[in-house]
Amino acid sequence: MRLSTVQGRVGSVRASPFRAARAAASHAKAPRGLRSEARTTGSAGSTVVPRAVGEFPSAGKVVEDYGENPAAPVDGGKPAIKKLLCANRGEIATRVFRAAHELGIRSVAIFSDEDRLQVHRYKADESYLLHSDDRELSPVGAYLDIETVIKVAKENDVEAIHPGYGFLSENTDFARRCEEEGIIFIGPSAENLNRFGDKTQAREIAIECGIPVIPGSQEEGLDVDAAYAYAKDIGFPVMIKAAMGGGGRGLRIVRTEAEFKPAYERASNEALQAFGDGRMFLEKYIENPRHIEIQILADTYGNTVHLYERDCSVQRRHQKIVEEGPVTVASQESLREMEIAACNLARSVGYVGAATVEYLYLLDTNEFCFLELNPRLQVEHPVTEWISGVNIPSCQVMIGMGIPLWRIPDIRRLYKKSVKEDTYFDLATEEKGGPSGHVVAVRITSEDAGDGFKPTSGSIDELSFRSTPDVWGYFSVKGGGGVHEYADSQFGHLFAKGETRTEAIKHMLVALADIKIRGEIRTTVDYLIDMLQCPGFVNNEVSTSWLDERIEAQVKPDAPVWYLAVIGACVCKAHQVLQGRMADFVSYLEKGQIPGRNTLLEAVHHTMVIEGVKYDAQVVKIGPQQYKVSLNGSSVNVVARALRDGGLLMQLDGNAHVVHAEEVAQGTRLLIGQKTCLIEKEMDPSKVVALTPGKLVRWLVEDNAHVEADEQYAEIEVMKMIMPLVSSAAGIISLEIAEGQQVAPGQLIARIKLDDESSIKIAEPFEGKFPMMGPPTIVGSSTDQKYNDSLQSLLLVLAGYEHSVEENISRLLSSIDDPELALRQWQQAISAIKA
Repeated sequence: MRLSTVQGRVGSVRASPFRAARAAASHAKAPRGLRSEARTTGSAGSTVVPRAVGEFPSAGKVVEDYGENPAAPVDGGKPAIKKLLCANRGEIATRVFRAAHELGIRSVAIFSDEDRLQVHRYKADESYLLHSDDRELSPVGAYLDIETVIKVAKENDVEAIHPGYGFLSENTDFARRCEEEGIIFIGPSAENLNRFGDKTQAREIAIECGIPVIPGSQEEGLDVDAAYAYAKDIGFPVMIKAAMGGGGRGLRIVRTEAEFKPAYERASNEALQAFGDGRMFLEKYIENPRHIEIQILADTYGNTVHLYERDCSVQRRHQKIVEEGPVTVASQESLREMEIAACNLARSVGYVGAATVEYLYLLDTNEFCFLELNPRLQVEHPVTEWISGVNIPSCQVMIGMGIPLWRIPDIRRLYKKSVKEDTYFDLATEEKGGPSGHVVAVRITSEDAGDGFKPTSGSIDELSFRSTPDVWGYFSVKGGGGVHEYADSQFGHLFAKGETRTEAIKHMLVALADIKIRGEIRTTVDYLIDMLQCPGFVNNEVSTSWLDERIEAQVKPDAPVWYLAVIGACVCKAHQVLQGRMADFVSYLEKGQIPGRNTLLEAVHHTMVIEGVKYDAQVVKIGPQQYKVSLNGSSVNVVARALRDGGLLMQLDGNAHVVHAEEVAQGTRLLIGQKTCLIEKEMDPSKVVALTPGKLVRWLVEDNAHVEADEQYAEIEVMKMIMPLVSSAAGIISLEIAEGQQVAPGQLIARIKLDDESSIKIAEPFEGKFPMMGPPTIVGSSTDQKYNDSLQSLLLVLAGYEHSVEENISRLLSSIDDPELALRQWQQAISAIKA
C-alpha cells in the first residue's frame, strides 16, 4: 500500500490538517509555464451587463455579435457541428438543446421507455428511443449503454455528443468510442477523464502542482482490513470515498473503529451499484469546513479562465442542497489562491472543456485543501452563469468546435472587450470585472424532509411554477408525469438573484411559497422555506455538516395546527366515503335492487393517528356541502367544495383552506396549503413493510436471527441511494424476500417475533376538545341575515340533513317578530328592481 506524500499529524488537538498538507505540498515543484490570472474585485452588479430571468448569457446571435460564422473552423479548429446529441435527460438536455439552437445547430434527444413523456425529448429537433435488439435496457441502464448511444448517433448523422452530467459524462470508454467513431465529444479527452475520474490520480496531480490536499491513501481498491489499518494510522474520524463517481454516493464518514468495516462494505456496495466500480480510498475527515468550488473553462490552445466561485456547503448525505455565489465568507486572498490553483491544475494536463475544482476551506485559518476536479458540467452551473454573464453550455460547444476562448462573445464581454472586434488578448494577464450580484440556488427533490430526507417516488398530479425577473427555475417533470424509482430524487432547481445575498434569499422565499406541487411524492419545498429563514443560514454560519446536524436534531418544517389537520382529514375521509355510498345506492337502483339501509347514512366515524396522538372523531353531513365534525363533545361546522383537481376547498372559522389527501404506504399524506402532515396507520411492528419502491440490495442478518431495536438488518436501494433498514423493536426476524428483489410500497419484507409485546409504543388517545370557532362563513348580525340562515337550516332538515330544529325555529320566529325584517326585505327588493 502506497501512502500519500502529504501525511502530517492531523489527529492532535488544535492541529490544522490543512496546514500540514500545505507545508508538505509547498515542497512539490509546480510544472513549468503555469501562470496566474489577473482579476479585479469590482462591486457587485457594476461590471457585467444585467440580464432578464431565463435569458442566461447567450452565445446566440453570434453571427451578429462576432461578425462571422462561429461554426467555421478557426485557427486549425475542428469542423462545424451541424447536429448535436445530448446523451442525457432532464434540464441539462434542455439547456444543451437551447445552446445548440442559438448556434444554429440541430439537436437530438434520446430517451428510455420510462422517460417517453419527459420534457427534454420534446425540446429537441429529433428524439429517439434507446433500445437494444439483443438485451433489455433498464430505465437507467439505457442511458449508460455506450454502444446503443453511439448507434443512435451514427444512424442519425450526429457530429457531436454532449454528455451533460451524470450517466456517461465521466466515462472514459464513452469518450474514447466517440473519438474512434469520428464524433466530437463535448468535454475533456479520455485521458483527462481517466485522470480526474479517478480521485487518487487527481490527488497526485494536485500534489505535483503544489496544491494542498487532505491526508489520505494514494491507493484505491484497498481491502477492508488494509483500509482499516490505514484508518487507524491516520486517526479517526475518516472519510471513505469512492475512487470513481461522485454526487455523495459511496461516501461515508466513520468516527469510531467499530463503525469502520460495516461502513466500508456499504460504501463500496453503493459505489458498485451507482458507478459499476466498488474501489474505495480513505481521507482524513475535516470537521465543519466550507465547500467552495471554482468554475473554469479551458480551450484547445492552453487558454484557461475561471468564472468565479460557488459556496456549496449546505449538504445532506454529502449531496448539495443549496448553492450560492459568489462566496462571501472567504478572504479575497484565499479565493485568489484557489482560482489560480484551479487554472494551473487544468493547464498542467492540457485540460479542455468545462470543469469544477472543489476545495474544503477552513474559516478560522483561511486555509484550503484540494478535494477533487469534476471533469464535466455541474448541476449548479447556472449560479455561475448568472453572476458571470457566461453561457457555459454554449461555450462548451464552441470550444468543441475549436474556437479559442478569447474569440467567444461571452468571454469577451467578461473581459470588457468588444464583441465586434477580433483582437487577441491574454486571458491570464488581462483584468476582468467582478461578479454581478448574488445568486442563491436550491434543489427541489422528491424526499421526505420530515423523515430524514428519505427518497420518495410516484405520480405528480399538479406542478405549477412561474419564473419572475428575479427567479429562474426548471423542473424535469410536469403535472401528469411523475418521478419513478429508478430516477435521481432531484427533479427541480431554482435560482434567485439579488444585488445582495439577503435580497437573493428574499426572492427565493417568495418563489418557494408560490410553488404548487401535489401528488404521490413528498418534496423538500416546505423544509427549504423553513431552513432559509433560520438564523444559521441567514447569518451564513453553515458548514458541510450543518444540514446533517439539523436533520439529526429532527428539525422539521411547520405542520398544520393539530385541529386543522384533524378536521381536514375528517372532511376528506367523509367526502370519499359518502361519495362511495352514493355510487353504491345508484348502482343498486340501476340493477333494480333495493339499496341497503347503510347506503344512505350521512355519518362517518374516523379514527386517525397524527404524531403519535390518536384522535377519535365523528363526521356528519349536514348539507350538500356542509359537514359537522365532532371530537370529545366539541364540534365545528365546515363547508367543503370539491375542486376539479380532486382536492377540497374547505371553509372553517371564516377562513378558506385548500386540502388534498394522497394515500401512501404509511397512511394518508395531507396537504393543507403549503404545509403537510401524515395521517398514520396504526402499524404492526411485527410486520416490516416497504415504504417506498426500491430493490433489496442485501440482508445484513441471517434468517431467524435476533435483532435489537434500532439495529440495521438490511440495505435497500431507493432512487440510486443505498438506505439502511432499521428494526423498530427487538425480536427474531424471518426474511420474506430474496436479495436483489424489487419491492413495492406496502409489500411485506420481513416478520419480527417480538421479545416483549408490551414494549410496543401505542398512540396516546387525545382527550382535549376543538377550540372555540365561529361558523364556516361569516354570517351578518342583521335581522334578514339571521332569518335567511335559520330558514336555510330548516330547509336542510326537511331535505333529510341533521340540524338543530328547536334552535333554528327559535331564531326564525325571533327574526319574524322583528319589525326590521320587512324593511330589510323591502330594501333588497327595491335594490334589485333599481339594478
